[in-house]
Order: sequence, then structure tokens, then C-alpha cells
Amino acid sequence: RHRQVRYAWSGDVQKRPLIFVHGSPGSWEGWTQFLLNKKLQESFHLIAIDRPGYGGSGDGKTEPSLSRAADEVMSLLKYNKSHLPAFLVGHSYGGPVIAKAAMDHDQKVAGLIFVSSSVDPLLEKTKWYQYVAGWWPVRHLIPTALRVCNEEILALKEELQDMVPSWSKIRAKSIIIQGEEDDLVPKENVDFLKANLRADVVLQVVMVPDLNHFVPWKSPNLITDAIEKMAQAH
Repeated sequence: RHRQVRYAWSGDVQKRPLIFVHGSPGSWEGWTQFLLNKKLQESFHLIAIDRPGYGGSGDGKTEPSLSRAADEVMSLLKYNKSHLPAFLVGHSYGGPVIAKAAMDHDQKVAGLIFVSSSVDPLLEKTKWYQYVAGWWPVRHLIPTALRVCNEEILALKEELQDMVPSWSKIRAKSIIIQGEEDDLVPKENVDFLKANLRADVVLQVVMVPDLNHFVPWKSPNLITDAIEKMAQAH
């Protein structure tokens, strides 16, 4: 798609791919501690991507389509030599991206770990200042990453609405992690996931009191535990 994509990897390319997808805004660097985790390195081919529009993946060139964003994530499988379907970890906006990847690339995805994920279209409430931030010349006055973030979020509600009929088609085993004190992504998104994913694919739902949106940095053990549980299920 005429876009350079930047990613980082560690571990063993002969092992199952485990791909980390950041939120909005963000970058692959947010997953550094997981890529440096020795136990994970021994068990997986660990990959973290700059999603389209961020960092080394066309910085500033917003990709509002979840389908195209998911395609970019899945394109990284060409570097893996195991031929095993991937586990995907998505934080915040990364949640709907990995869900779309499972919908569009069913045979290539074995597991999904949703971390503080915004997936329910009814919970997407656009604020007045988000529209203002999209006006010219205002959009040229804000930092690039925040502009891309705003443009993604403005398009997200419609993107999520289009996905609703396809959630029941997901066959990848799934784990859901959510902080109950998350003031960026409402915890009610978990109710959407439980209602729309097939019951037989949901391995675990982890609701954590007194935890906010920033699970990967405040409680990384929740994610590594989920990865271990996912591996045991396969």
C-alpha cells in the first residue's frame, strides 16, 4: 500500500508469532519490556509494530480503516518461519485492530488478548473539541501523533458499527483484561465482548479493581499471565 512499516522483533522466528498492537496514540516502543522478556523470547517470535500513521509507519498519514490497519499487522507474519497462527495482543485502539485481523484472517490467528479495548460503537462518544481539532488550520497546529489519534477516533464509531455482525465469526481463543478505574475506555466494553464473542472462545475475563487504562505499564504481569494461559490452551 506504498507505506513503509516499522516493527521490532525478538525471540525465535521458528516459534509461534506473538504480535503486540499499541493504542492511539502510541508506538512499538510501548511493548519494549515484553520484547525483552527472556521467558517470552524462548517461547515465541515476539513482534511489535508502529501502527499505520505512527512513528516509522508513515508518520502523520492516518489510516482510519481498521481493515487496512489489520492487514498491515498481519503482513508481518511473512517474517515468521513457524507457519503457526499468531497470538495477538491489542491495547486500547489496538483491540479492534486485532479483532478485525481475526475476522479477516481467520486461519492466521489463534488467540486474542484484549487489553482495555474500545470495541463497543455505542460507547464511542465524540466530543466537540475533537471536531474542532479536525478543522483547518487547527489540525496543523497540534502535534502529529495527536492529530492522527483524533482522526482515527473520529472514524472509529462507524468502523466498529460495521464490525458488529462479524464478532460471532471469530474462532480465535480470547482473553479480556480491563481495569475497573479506566477513565479512557469504559469498562462496559467488556460487556460488549462477552455478549458478542462466542462463549466457547472466551478463555478468561480479568476485571481488576483500582487499575486504570495503562495496564501494559502498571500491571504487565496480567498480560504475561494471559499469554501463558493462551499458550496452555493451544
